[in-house]
Amino acid sequence: MTEPASSVPAGVLGIRAYSQSYAEVHHQFRNLFALKAMYGVTAKLSVMVTGTVSNHHSKLLPPDFPDHNTPQIGVALPYRFNGVHAYAKYRFLSKDAPKKHFRMAAYAEYGFVQVAHDEAEPSLLDDTRGFGAGIITTYLSNRFAASFTGGIVLPSAYKGDVPDFIPGLAGVPARVEYGRAAVYNLSFGYRLFPHTYTDYNQTNWNVYVEFLGKSYEAAQIFFENIGQPGSAYPVTGAAVPALGAGHYVEIHPGIQAIIRSNLRLDVSVGFPLIRKSYTHFYPLYSVGIQRYFFFKKSRS
Repeated sequence: MTEPASSVPAGVLGIRAYSQSYAEVHHQFRNLFALKAMYGVTAKLSVMVTGTVSNHHSKLLPPDFPDHNTPQIGVALPYRFNGVHAYAKYRFLSKDAPKKHFRMAAYAEYGFVQVAHDEAEPSLLDDTRGFGAGIITTYLSNRFAASFTGGIVLPSAYKGDVPDFIPGLAGVPARVEYGRAAVYNLSFGYRLFPHTYTDYNQTNWNVYVEFLGKSYEAAQIFFENIGQPGSAYPVTGAAVPALGAGHYVEIHPGIQAIIRSNLRLDVSVGFPLIRKSYTHFYPLYSVGIQRYFFFKKSRS
């Protein structure tokens, strides 16, 4: 679910496909499918590009937005291409020793996303356009690994129409300014098998648990042609919780298999630990598959 401080080897291409799913009311399932390409520019610099498709968003904001922020729960929505997420990671510190290491990396990300997101919480992967940055710290010793990520998300505003309840009438132009956010993720992993390596072709079985946390500000909504142009709609967490400020921590236990030291399979299930996110229901099921491709450099 989160990136380690380690980088993709120079000249190596990685491909990762993954999905996230959860059930809403009325047996309506929400799914996100993502395809990520990773490349090692140098031994320390890695770049990644991810495209996502989901049935999370309508084409427009809900008709009664922002008074009742729940009209789309349980409603069948078509799958849409959300946009592209760009990510760069630079490993600036490495303290390596036999069977252990301590590494730190800085990352920056940008979401080229323009969808009708109707919650305050930003997500640059599939909900909001904007910029993010932070620091990753990873420690590994023998069969145990721990990683911490701390960062910020600065989302851009969304501009679109709020449809009128009466068919045929023009929608109301609106601008939604999402809350700025701080992210804090802590991950632990442990290798169950093999106890000791005798062959790199051995299947590697790992268990892990990740704690994903986020704190974010309230959203601000501006209507262009109601009352005074540019006036802010008063949003309070009590009236519309999904548009108010919030914070939460989720727990995601999972299992991982690494086959022939390259092909990686991940399965995890997420639950709320402290409060909850309003952008999805629980449990949140995640499945991923990843592989690296090594290209030999031609000799001149």
